[in-house]
Amino acid sequence: MSRSMRNFLAMLTMLVSVSANAATDTYGTLLAGSYQPADPFASLTYTNVGNIYSFTLSAFDLNSIFTTGAFIGSLAVDASNQPIVSNVSGGAPVSVSSGGGPTGIFDFRFDLTGPKQARLTALETVSWYATFSQPVSLTSSSFAMHVQGLTEGQGGSAWYTPTPQVPEPETYALMLVGLGLLGFTARRKNSFTV
Repeated sequence: MSRSMRNFLAMLTMLVSVSANAATDTYGTLLAGSYQPADPFASLTYTNVGNIYSFTLSAFDLNSIFTTGAFIGSLAVDASNQPIVSNVSGGAPVSVSSGGGPTGIFDFRFDLTGPKQARLTALETVSWYATFSQPVSLTSSSFAMHVQGLTEGQGGSAWYTPTPQVPEPETYALMLVGLGLLGFTARRKNSFTV
């Protein structure tokens, strides 16, 4: 195998490993319930090192997207084992509860409610660590978000999954620059060997 091909494969492996360890999902696609909002209502960023995940959940303006008093009650997770939650900071408590969300595929949930109406409401953010007993692989299909406090006309509550992401133009530009550099390197190498 040529050296440039090995370099290319090494670069590709690094890109895949980095992207597998960090993700941001934007929520707004109806999974169960009756109300489909016009705009995304929250983002979830998660990164991991081994069996430890770091989560940051940010609610957008739930009052204007849903109704005054709407809140994010829980985040259902499809994972092989339940974690221990630590280092919670921000606008809501976070705990682990058995049972997940709709469809029967979710194994547990991060409960974002507590006493005295402690919960994640409009324009609030909460961050936490989750330590699993063994490494797990979480992707956007691993999560569903429960929004509560909706009006009767909106169905009272609903479950949502991440909105599919379309790559941004910068992603394509970066890929083209990388391919151009590989082509330039290969051409330069061929000009020296002729």
